[in-house]
Amino acid sequence: MELLSAIRAGDLARAESLIRSASGVNDRDAEGFTPLMIAAGLGQPQMVELLLAAGADALLLEPRMGAAALHKAAQSGDAAVIVLLLENGAFVDLQSPILGHTALMDAVLHKQEGGVRTLLAYGARPGVRNHWGQTALDLAESDGLEAIARVIRDKVHADENLVRQCGLVIAAKAGDYEGVKRLISAGIDVDQRMPIIGTPDDDYTPVGIAAREGHTAIVDLLRQSGADIEQPVGLMKGTLYHEAAYFGHANVIEMLASTRSETPTPRVDAQGPYNGLTAIHDAVWHGHLNAVRSLIAAGARLDLESHAGLKPSQLALLYGYDDIASFLAESE
Repeated sequence: MELLSAIRAGDLARAESLIRSASGVNDRDAEGFTPLMIAAGLGQPQMVELLLAAGADALLLEPRMGAAALHKAAQSGDAAVIVLLLENGAFVDLQSPILGHTALMDAVLHKQEGGVRTLLAYGARPGVRNHWGQTALDLAESDGLEAIARVIRDKVHADENLVRQCGLVIAAKAGDYEGVKRLISAGIDVDQRMPIIGTPDDDYTPVGIAAREGHTAIVDLLRQSGADIEQPVGLMKGTLYHEAAYFGHANVIEMLASTRSETPTPRVDAQGPYNGLTAIHDAVWHGHLNAVRSLIAAGARLDLESHAGLKPSQLALLYGYDDIASFLAESE
């Protein structure tokens, strides 16, 4: 394939000419590597930029080990290539299926301190484990890479400090109404978010975590204090209705529904991007009849299907929730 030959030779002009003549930017060589993987592995930022602009797919995997272009970039350690891939849709913590390696782990194994720093700066999580149960820090320490290990430890400590700075989220999770009230009065951002570091609280806002924990009065206090209750929360990007429904907090659902005339509220029928579930799907999924009742009273639709093609009534039958299935049948 001529394009691959031009990339391996570092011939940018030839590669550009071939791309203009409709050479396939996602075609694979005999080993299953795409042009983008090869350019990333060779640490060629201009070539990578050219390929991405022409439609190269940063999410494709090679067939033997399941590595993506970002893994190859991490092995080369080229910070510019890493940044280009991440800013064009690459997943920073994507794990290769055979080894379970993230790009961060590959950068460590290939002794690429600059690559490690770049990946950490773009949100790579040090706590992810490969199929041997090793983190990136474990790999650095086992190989005697003290400078790289220090970089990772510093990131872990920085993340811990970020969590401590999210006092309003912490107070909301604990159900500390007076603490929440005091922090709001002190001018703390009511929409602060937990950092994404590999915990169940990643990317939660105070109002999102209060809805998840069933702290109705705190949800209402935050709402009245200007918290954005329409924005998705958590890594699953659910609404407050999703959070309350999943854990069966009918009182939170009822409070949100009762305030719709006063302030904007989350869409009761919003479907989660990962599985297509609505809040009522979530309530059914975990057998919360009272939450199902509250959502129907709030106007939840019963005809929406998940990505598995299931309506809430079908989900209830699948999991053997006869009482919920009967109630939904009566409500349809």
